[in-house]
Amino acid sequence: MKKTEHRKGSFYWKSLVLVLAITCLPALLIGIGIYNFGAGPIVRELNQAHQEQLNQSIRQTDEYLSRLELFSAQLAFNPEFDESLASLNFAEQFQKTKDLYLSLALMKDSNPLIFDVAFYLKDSGKVISDHWGVRTLQGEDSVRAFQALLDTDRKIYWTDSLAKLDPNHSSYKGVVTKLYPTFSDQPFGAFLIYLNQGALDQLVSPLAAADGNAFLMNPDGSILSAHDHGDTGLRETLTKRILAMEASQDSFVYKWKDTSYSVSFGHLSRLGKDWIYVSATPLDRITAPVNDMSRMIVAVSAFGLALALLLSWFASKRIYNPIQRLVGLFHSAKESGSDRMNEIAYIERQWKLQLDESELLQGRLQQSLPSLREGYLLQFLQGRIMPFSDQEVIEKLRQYEWNVEGTRFAFLVAGLYGKGTPDAKFSDRDEQLIDYAAANIMQELCRTAAVHAHAINFQNSTVGVLLAIDNSVPAPQAKETLLALAADIASALSGLLKVNVAIAVGKLTDSALALPGLLDETSKTLRRRDPNEPIDILDVEDMLPDMGPIDFPLELEKDIIQSMRMGLSEEAADGVQRFVEAIRSKAGTQMHVQQAMLKLLGSVYDAVFRAGMNPDSVYGGAHLYEDLMKIRNPDEMIRWFSVSVIEPFIRSATSSFDSETRTIVDRVVEELHRDLLTDVSLDLYASRYGISSFKLSRSFKQVTGVNFIDYLTGLRIEKCKELLLTTDMKVNDIAEALRYQPSYLIRLFKKSTELTPGQFREKFSRSPG
Repeated sequence: MKKTEHRKGSFYWKSLVLVLAITCLPALLIGIGIYNFGAGPIVRELNQAHQEQLNQSIRQTDEYLSRLELFSAQLAFNPEFDESLASLNFAEQFQKTKDLYLSLALMKDSNPLIFDVAFYLKDSGKVISDHWGVRTLQGEDSVRAFQALLDTDRKIYWTDSLAKLDPNHSSYKGVVTKLYPTFSDQPFGAFLIYLNQGALDQLVSPLAAADGNAFLMNPDGSILSAHDHGDTGLRETLTKRILAMEASQDSFVYKWKDTSYSVSFGHLSRLGKDWIYVSATPLDRITAPVNDMSRMIVAVSAFGLALALLLSWFASKRIYNPIQRLVGLFHSAKESGSDRMNEIAYIERQWKLQLDESELLQGRLQQSLPSLREGYLLQFLQGRIMPFSDQEVIEKLRQYEWNVEGTRFAFLVAGLYGKGTPDAKFSDRDEQLIDYAAANIMQELCRTAAVHAHAINFQNSTVGVLLAIDNSVPAPQAKETLLALAADIASALSGLLKVNVAIAVGKLTDSALALPGLLDETSKTLRRRDPNEPIDILDVEDMLPDMGPIDFPLELEKDIIQSMRMGLSEEAADGVQRFVEAIRSKAGTQMHVQQAMLKLLGSVYDAVFRAGMNPDSVYGGAHLYEDLMKIRNPDEMIRWFSVSVIEPFIRSATSSFDSETRTIVDRVVEELHRDLLTDVSLDLYASRYGISSFKLSRSFKQVTGVNFIDYLTGLRIEKCKELLLTTDMKVNDIAEALRYQPSYLIRLFKKSTELTPGQFREKFSRSPG
């Protein structure tokens, strides 16, 4: 193809000047403007951002101290630490001491500033700490030092020299929370909160930028905490300068060793103590980005101006390229060109030729409309296309030659089940053929009953039909027509294809946007079919969302799980059969049967975990819930449950222990009921039957579903209930008979029944007469 060369005219030179002006002038003006007017605002913005960052760090520091203050106040109301602890024998009452250690450890871990929390008892001279243990103060100096903590008038206060228990440490900073007995103003002890100096220093660190300095000091100038890498000389100088100032907070610029610092200080008040925070940041760290930016702007502006000149010249030469390429697309070898050829007119002629060709293609597109309409409907009904309005859907269908103005919509969804009988099955290829035939039959039968009808083959033994019905037909009459049509379709499908058929008749709707939800609702209605009926017509409007209460066979469920645990596969399978028959006799729908089977499957999983087995190992990683949801025939559910659930469970359970071990576990259970009031243990029975404690513990859980201790505890709680209701024994006597401490028995009993033993006896004991 031969190109025609064109001489550059005035348009080329005009475009060159225009491009030069467009590219060079803005770059030049922007560079000058940013350099002259941008530096000042940027510096102010950076200073403001720095100050905001500093304020945020100060707020965070104040928040940490506020939490410490709140935590100290809460300690004063802790009911676990009262004056009764003064008479506690920490060596003999080990459990109580252990609980105190645990409480103190939890207090210590509640705040990162806390190094340790100690509990000081004045009368006994003891200090209890998770870090130092239980210590009795030795020496008069130690006793006086700790008693002096209680001599102040304040109930909660801060101290920079908290009495120490560790002789290797010089002093601690901390908080003292005094504790008072009931109806007395004389403290019997105190909580001593020892603070971690490293954490305090780390708390101050965010106040300091790189190469800066930050610290927290007392009003007398002593340092409470400081940034690790700060200059100590600068710190001392700033301390003197700030203490000499009368302002409570201020910011100023201070020069130190040829470096200017932006200094900010203010006051923090917590725990009855007033501190001064100080932050010093080098100014060059704040303004460095502006200086670098100014130099960069000058360099980039100069480079941009030179580059703009070069690119302008290059762009003007290329400005003709789009027109030349368009002409080249249409230019033929036979057509003669000239320098005065009107390229625009030539392109217009060629464009008209393209329009003619487009009309030809449009005609061919009309022939493809049915398949395009089918693809659109399928994607829309499956939720892959989300139109904004009914009119958009109607307009789209009109493009596909479906005029649905003045119509209402409805769905018929048919489910095909079995071949001849509910128990029979057919191959995948047979299913595909039957689905295809059913879709064609339904399409033909629905064609005369509606303005438009479209069959959808879901490829899973389910076929749906979308019907557009004339809106002039009254809704009750249209619904009667649909029900009669559904009966005709069901009869034809059952007679021709030899299958059981259930057809769900959906609601009528005027909204095209409601069609995806309507299809889903109609399809789900098939789950309410009666599996025993060869032909079942379901009206969505007659299907209530709640079919009434169902008497779930809990006893049968327990029998099935127990049979599986004992390795009785036939008894477990028979139990599943009776379980399904019980559900069907009460409800009778596929949905309720499937939901009950899902509940039973969940109980099996619970038994697997209680037996200490891994479900992935037992069932080979199979997704049993998903597999069960795919089964719609109750009889097939029974067969599947026996093969896929019961047998793998029993194989895994029986492989982990032999019959002799099971017999031992049964004997242990019998002896537990007999020896309930004696001092029994897992090691005792393991020694008695010559088996390891580990093996007996694991086998006991696999057989009973719970571990040994929980089983024994449950028996003793039941025995406690019996003694409470049938005897006048005191709770302490019952606890002693059951081998428990009274407080421990009360805690176990309340955890089990949500009542104390006394409340239980009062609530459930029979009234006289």
